[in-house]
Amino acid sequence: MIAFATAGQGGCAITDAIATDVPIRAGRAPRFTIVTSTFNAAASLPRTARSLAGQTCRDFEWVVVDGASTDGTAEVARGFGDLVARLVSEPDSGIYDAWNKVLPLVRGEWVLFLGAGDTLYADDVLERVSAALDSLSPGTTTAYGDVTVFDPATGEDTHVRNDGFQGLDGPWRGGRPVLPCHQGVFHHAKVFDGFRFDQRCRISADNELLLRELLAGRGARLELMVARFEAGGISAQPAGRLRMVCESVYINWKLGIFWRRAPYQLAVLGINALLHPLRLLRARS
Repeated sequence: MIAFATAGQGGCAITDAIATDVPIRAGRAPRFTIVTSTFNAAASLPRTARSLAGQTCRDFEWVVVDGASTDGTAEVARGFGDLVARLVSEPDSGIYDAWNKVLPLVRGEWVLFLGAGDTLYADDVLERVSAALDSLSPGTTTAYGDVTVFDPATGEDTHVRNDGFQGLDGPWRGGRPVLPCHQGVFHHAKVFDGFRFDQRCRISADNELLLRELLAGRGARLELMVARFEAGGISAQPAGRLRMVCESVYINWKLGIFWRRAPYQLAVLGINALLHPLRLLRARS
């Protein structure tokens, strides 16, 4: 078993056991909550754990929500000891169901959703982000930085994703305005008051919250690299492209921006509908 430097070494001890699995820490609210949803991620979760254990900023809690994995993921997470502030392991209907379950447990001021196997870019990321957040205007609810994509087979970074939001008149991609990757986005906890991710969306539900806050002018860009994430996630699968576009258009409708570029969105929908059978055949071959 890997020996981890844990968040508990900074003086936060686990003192109050509640519900099931790993308990919540006592004491003041942390600066950050890192949320990781997992399903059969026993092999990749240690990579995320090593990244968090090495952070120079210890003012965070890590909440792991596992969808009743069958490969021992929950046992692996328990092996991280105090590094995991809370572990929930029970069946769920997908990533957004998992995220919704843990939102009431969030204690941090700022929330980052980091996938199993994803890592923070460097050991001082949370320290640098914390300092950058102090300089933002008081009304900021969404702060985002850049991310890199890595190949899990080689461990090498393949390319940088530094997409910044440029408004409705800026570039659009996949039927929606270009948005930053969620692995690089810190949400102020107050945005979750009364909000839950729309589970009718299985790929893009987080874009609704992100777009809502950015359109309202409550976003800010952090000029730093935040995270690495693994290539080949669900949003990158060709067979899921049509659904992702449909979800994007649905979110645009919910937020009242569908009519801003309706012909473009309909064209993207049509093209992806035509290509969908071919993508499915390729995926099965």
